[in-house]
Amino acid sequence: MDIELFVRALIVGYVVAAPVGPVNLVCIHRTLHIGRISGFMAGVGGAVADGLFAVVAAFGLTAVSQWVVDHEGWMYLVGGLFMAILGVKTFFTTPKDRDLKADEGSVPQAMVGTFLLTITNPVTILGFATAFAAAGLTGDGTLGQATFNVVGVFAGSVLWWLTLAFLVGLLRGKLEARGLRLINQISGAAIAACGLWALINVLEHPPLI
Repeated sequence: MDIELFVRALIVGYVVAAPVGPVNLVCIHRTLHIGRISGFMAGVGGAVADGLFAVVAAFGLTAVSQWVVDHEGWMYLVGGLFMAILGVKTFFTTPKDRDLKADEGSVPQAMVGTFLLTITNPVTILGFATAFAAAGLTGDGTLGQATFNVVGVFAGSVLWWLTLAFLVGLLRGKLEARGLRLINQISGAAIAACGLWALINVLEHPPLI
């Protein structure tokens, strides 16, 4: 196993997942309201999508990349509507008593949601292409090298969600209902803003019929 190659791919996965975006906000929201495991598993849904993007970049699947480019209008539309609805829902979520189990949807539902948030963002695959090139992880290597790239990226992304859930979990139980509501409003507004940005991009990239 090429340890150096794996480590470089792991760093790419960690760095690409780290910037604050809709999935990060969902992970933070669920960690504060339900717990670290729920927040972490929500992030894993995004990591699965990251892994699929890594497959495209590592194996040089130009046909898939071209399909994403050709259908980016639909991806912006679907992703924008999904983020806008999620943002509004998060904004109006009322913090619940700590002694009660917060019902924010099941873990599988959260994973599917974060997967869709990631997979419908055409900018992500461009980010992976840039990160792969910068790290020297080209898509024209051997099957083994490409596999190490994918596994490394997925592991790096999962490691980021584990880090985020652990750090945010330190605040759980220390925030009053007012503080949690403020966080809901800020994160909800931010997610909705991302959705609005995606919908604005639909004007520049109208869906092909």
